[in-house]
Amino acid sequence: MTAQSVLQRLAAALAVLLIVVASGAPAQTFPARALKIIVPFGPGTGSDVLARTLGAKLSQLVGQPVSVENREGAGGLMGVRAVLSAPADGYTLMLAANPFVVSPLLYGKPPYDPLKDFAPVAKLATVPNVLVVNTAVPAQSAAELIAYAKANPGRLNYASSGKGTPSALEMELLKATFGVDIVEVPYKSTAQAMTDLIGEQVGVYYPTLPAALPHIRAGRVRALGTGGHKRAPSVPEVPTMAEALGLPGYDAHTWYGIVVAAGVPADALAKLNAEIAKAMQDPEVKERLATLGAEPASGNAEEFARQMRAEVQKWSKLIQAIGLKLD
Repeated sequence: MTAQSVLQRLAAALAVLLIVVASGAPAQTFPARALKIIVPFGPGTGSDVLARTLGAKLSQLVGQPVSVENREGAGGLMGVRAVLSAPADGYTLMLAANPFVVSPLLYGKPPYDPLKDFAPVAKLATVPNVLVVNTAVPAQSAAELIAYAKANPGRLNYASSGKGTPSALEMELLKATFGVDIVEVPYKSTAQAMTDLIGEQVGVYYPTLPAALPHIRAGRVRALGTGGHKRAPSVPEVPTMAEALGLPGYDAHTWYGIVVAAGVPADALAKLNAEIAKAMQDPEVKERLATLGAEPASGNAEEFARQMRAEVQKWSKLIQAIGLKLD
């Protein structure tokens, strides 16, 4: 046997050995390292608190660190870009809310497509919005507010948290539905909008219930209706907007969910969905949600995807009808 043939046999044996070792090695399961949740809003916001609550529990469940990184700016675009620039491997997640699907509709050239560039993982929670007025506004109900606005076109103004946010879009939808003229006054923060509402610089606001609740209870603002399907336990005396205005099926709420970049492997998506669903059903997490005025969602990825598609259709019609644009 020549030296060359000996080397060939040794090489072949080594190749077989490597195959055997590889086939017997356990597959690396997801996640094998730390996860990151991108929050496209600042620290202390509802999105931030929810992300950190989820991250702490998710870390316990998957046995890996879960960090939260705030990437605020450009109406949420900074967070979106951070996710899309990361590998589509399931290790970079984003806490999304209503503006995630609405903001692109406001641009002539959308910076991203929420339905094509991202994959829904799980819907986390919902928070009802609440229609409030300052105490000087001569309206004790939502119906009286609409009547007053019709009789006084352009006299009322409303605070918004920025174009494309739920507080602005829900007001624009009410204006379009009832044919009233109420002027938008945009704010950079919910806190400043609420301060000016109380100070009577603006008359109307449609924020999330947790943002307005302390002021409602203190009598600084008047609640005319909540946007959920049922009355909110924290203010059971306040009717839903569906009751107050005779709008069956009306729903105005802020939702939160987890999305990842499109292309993440199916097994990673399934794992994330299952573990996030477990986290959101944890008693400690539910208790924390209750303090935020939020209700846990089903967590079903398909339901979340359907809702995102429905919201794109709903708001694109309104945005086109009123000519709402950012650029």
